[in-house]
Amino acid sequence: MSAAAPPRSECRQLRLRFGPEVYSLDQPRAVVGRSRSCEIRLKEDTVSRLHAALVWRDGVLILEDLGSSNGTWLNGESVKEPHVVHLGDEVRFGALRGAIEPADEAIPDDSVPRSHSTFDYTAGVVPATPAGFGWRVLALVADSLLFGFGSLIPFSPLLATVGAERFLLSPDIVTPSAQTKALIATGCGALWMIYTWYYVIHGWARRGGTPGLRVLGLRLLDWRQRMPIGHPRAWLRFVGVLVTGLTFGLGFLSILFRRDRKALHDLLAGTLVVHRPRALGGAAGPA
Repeated sequence: MSAAAPPRSECRQLRLRFGPEVYSLDQPRAVVGRSRSCEIRLKEDTVSRLHAALVWRDGVLILEDLGSSNGTWLNGESVKEPHVVHLGDEVRFGALRGAIEPADEAIPDDSVPRSHSTFDYTAGVVPATPAGFGWRVLALVADSLLFGFGSLIPFSPLLATVGAERFLLSPDIVTPSAQTKALIATGCGALWMIYTWYYVIHGWARRGGTPGLRVLGLRLLDWRQRMPIGHPRAWLRFVGVLVTGLTFGLGFLSILFRRDRKALHDLLAGTLVVHRPRALGGAAGPA
């Protein structure tokens, strides 16, 4: 049962900060998440569409988790039930950390260090155990299988056309011309390129890894231990994979000899594959 909203003067006391980004808490209820309907919209893939809510009740601010996938945290403790939020508290939604501060505090110039605060506003996950060679090979096999089966979907119109022509249509029926089949093949190729971009590049950039990595409980981070790594670094990693391919896969063997378990393309792109961090609710796998 919702309580009556407090006066606006009370609601103006606090605000939520994520580094240089500041969100007012002057409304009775602010939903945090990735959805466009959220009052506090966070473009971070470890944040659920409707992740949590900050609600004013009887003059105090309450933090509630809304069944998020990666959890809501208050001062390092998981929020399972509504908790009261105080000035100076640290909150975390998935892998994105923020702080509760006075609403009337001046927004600092990022070029000037804040000597009075040591709070880390980094958007990212905590350091985790790097995935070893065996796990990386398993992920490569899993991605090869998943990507191969998935590639049948964009080429299904061409496969259906060829299959019908070969096995279903009688010889006296006029079959599609070579020009028509070439046009169908071109369209299927374009769909396959989109599928490849979404599976590989977008998977690395915004989903924390390709489906093969995620199925095995692995995540892709950048050199600052942040996830997601973003599209520019994902494209850089793709170029690195091509370079690794030019070494006939020898660049992949560097995983065996490095403590950080980085392949050649990880070194070139500044990325790291780790077991799913405990901070996101998953148990770290074996080393």
